[in-house]
Amino acid sequence: MALKLNIRPDIEQEMERLLPKAQVHSKTDYINRAIAAFNKQLNRQLELKRLRSYFHHYQDEAKDVLSEFANLRTHAD
Repeated sequence: MALKLNIRPDIEQEMERLLPKAQVHSKTDYINRAIAAFNKQLNRQLELKRLRSYFHHYQDEAKDVLSEFANLRTHAD
């Protein structure tokens, strides 16, 4: 299935200039790699956003556990 893209002329010229340096076989390969890189970056950002809330909860839980251990140690002496 062929996809017709309306690429701005300035971007098309830049892509033509970068194709040899990007070590790709065609414009399609170049675009596919660019999209894959963008998707990878976006997925990483989404994953980090999801994990940030977990990290705050994890820090709170760790503080609670450490204080429990500290209290156990003082009572055992």
